[in-house]
Amino acid sequence: MATPKEESWQIKRRADVCAGTGLEFGDGEKIMARLLFAEGEYIREDYTLACWDEQNLDHGLSAWKSIFHKPVPPEEVVKKEGAESLLRKLVAKEDADNINAIYILAVMLERKKILVEKEVQTHEDQTKVRVYEHKKSGDTFLVVDPDLKLAEIEHVQEEVVGLLGGRPPKTETVHQFEKLTQTLLEKESKLLFPRNVVGGEEGITQKLAASFFSLLAGKKHEHYTVSEKILNRYETSEQWGSLVENYRDLLDRIPQEVRFQGLGNPDLAKQIGDLAAKEPKELDPADVQAVFASGDPRITELREKIRAAIRAATAYAD
Repeated sequence: MATPKEESWQIKRRADVCAGTGLEFGDGEKIMARLLFAEGEYIREDYTLACWDEQNLDHGLSAWKSIFHKPVPPEEVVKKEGAESLLRKLVAKEDADNINAIYILAVMLERKKILVEKEVQTHEDQTKVRVYEHKKSGDTFLVVDPDLKLAEIEHVQEEVVGLLGGRPPKTETVHQFEKLTQTLLEKESKLLFPRNVVGGEEGITQKLAASFFSLLAGKKHEHYTVSEKILNRYETSEQWGSLVENYRDLLDRIPQEVRFQGLGNPDLAKQIGDLAAKEPKELDPADVQAVFASGDPRITELREKIRAAIRAATAYAD
């Protein structure tokens, strides 16, 4: 039998013909749909109302009335972007790690009245599977309800916003992180922004790394505008373009990760705030490293890339 995780990414297409008579449905015709479970998978069947009443069929796992709409031409479907297309992409990937995002997307589409909840099934292990039907296409989406807590919902919502290409507003934790970064830069200002600029290719490497940290500190940092211009100058360079792209990627990912971690870990948010409140001379970089000492693979990857940027920014300091 399929597990709840396997069930979460199933989409069942609405039929074009009656399962009992084989007759085609007319556009706008009221029909009956039922959901069955056989040989380890869900099966959807659609019937005309007359056939349903005549055969007196049982409801199976669930049954509901629906309205048949002629399929939307493919070229119109391709133009549709956003939550629905992302939901279908995640479902098609069949990756159990996407269950939370699939659920949030389904709820979003329900609120937009694109999906309609038809049934909630509760398994013996108390796992809930929500049955949604697409109002226009009639497709059935079987979505596991992961029973997310409030903090988890916020975390997944931010993840979905990122997948949709949006940039969520900064939380207080992100603002505190930027302030902390500003304090660190002020403490190490002579190393990162020396008066005697290094020349040659080494100098470009150093300037790009220092500019990255300035931008990470936010718009309030004194070198923010100049740093933005430096990255813009080299982003189309054949030699330096990939490095600039890497820094741009980090500038997007790090604040989002700080946001995610802060939402899920109030203690971490407090630690960042406490460190951000210190004066440069009071701040110990070792304490900052200790706060971000998580073994999470994502954190580890970002931490190593930041360390590489630190090495590049300070390699030629006196």
